Amino acid sequence: MSLARKRLLHWSWCGILVLVSCGQEEQIIVLRKPNQKAQADLTVRKEVKTIAFGSCANPTSPMPALRVAVEQKADLFIWLGDNVYGDTKNIETLISDYEVLGSHEDFQELAQHTRMLATWDDHDYGWNDAGRHYPLREASKEAFLSFWNEPEFSPRRSRQGIYMSYLFDGGRKDVHVILLDTRSFRDDLRDATGISFQGTNGIGYAADYVPHTGTDSTLLGDEQWNWLEKQLEVKADVRIIGSSTQFGIEWNGYECWGNFPHEQEKMAHLIAKSNAFNRQMGRGKVPVIFLSGDVHYGEISGWKSRDAGLNATLDTLFDVTSSGITSKWDFATPNGNRLEGPLMDNNIGMLQIGRPRQPFVVAELWDAQGTKRVSRDLVPRQ
Repeated sequence: MSLARKRLLHWSWCGILVLVSCGQEEQIIVLRKPNQKAQADLTVRKEVKTIAFGSCANPTSPMPALRVAVEQKADLFIWLGDNVYGDTKNIETLISDYEVLGSHEDFQELAQHTRMLATWDDHDYGWNDAGRHYPLREASKEAFLSFWNEPEFSPRRSRQGIYMSYLFDGGRKDVHVILLDTRSFRDDLRDATGISFQGTNGIGYAADYVPHTGTDSTLLGDEQWNWLEKQLEVKADVRIIGSSTQFGIEWNGYECWGNFPHEQEKMAHLIAKSNAFNRQMGRGKVPVIFLSGDVHYGEISGWKSRDAGLNATLDTLFDVTSSGITSKWDFATPNGNRLEGPLMDNNIGMLQIGRPRQPFVVAELWDAQGTKRVSRDLVPRQ
């Protein structure tokens, strides 16, 4: 056989290695590279049954709501943003606010008893309603990572933005926590003119913003969306998505996902796609629960896509909002998706996961005096 007939040509296309023999009897061998297994950014061997969460904390005020999380023996506490109120063009001011939070006795007690995770919202990002054009965003990121003791090897240190995921696989159920960054990539909001709403307590207000009508604007940005799509393939028994701004409410003229309706729909389609992936892999459907803050009251919302075909395959997406640890507001905005609430007192939220003789996921809102004010079953017992 000549050298030419022994020669092999090879190339790679779409992850497929093709070997072509140039002999008299050509032979094509297709070697498919196995799909890379989706993994969380950090896997922790820890049992998680109770997740506490909250937002909107002024560290110069008492924080009895944090003591409730300690008393209830929460396995995790997720800070959902506005963890301090920096609102500054001087990064030293933001750093000083973090130092006050770190020295707060209620914060220190929580840190001693409970593992804490965090993302940010506008006021600890640095400026009210700020997005990707905030000029100190890199310095703000460094202040955030430093305060929350993010390790040098953390993916957050090499990424633009602070999005991160954790898989807690030390118990009978694997709990996947995804923390989004709704600031670093977000395009400018569209200002509203002459639009008014009627809130609770008979209080009216003027809308600040109107929804984007095109799809060329973004809340999360391409980089974060690509990462999230892969995260939704991580094998887990329940998936928790932390978003500083509310995902599941109807548009209310303030900051929320409703200002980017195409991004809401994109999220729904990615979750439906992940459900199909899990079926293909022989797994069951993974429940997805959103946690949010920002608004200075608590509520539970249920969101459905406007795509009727998608709704036939996608469960209601629940959004459990807990806000604020110290902050309060005079009224709640109208919300046709509201299932529970609003709770206008200082509060924290809790998710109870996989408890014996209970539904698989139960959402709760607790006031700062330690009274459970809201409880709703979100996912039936598995």
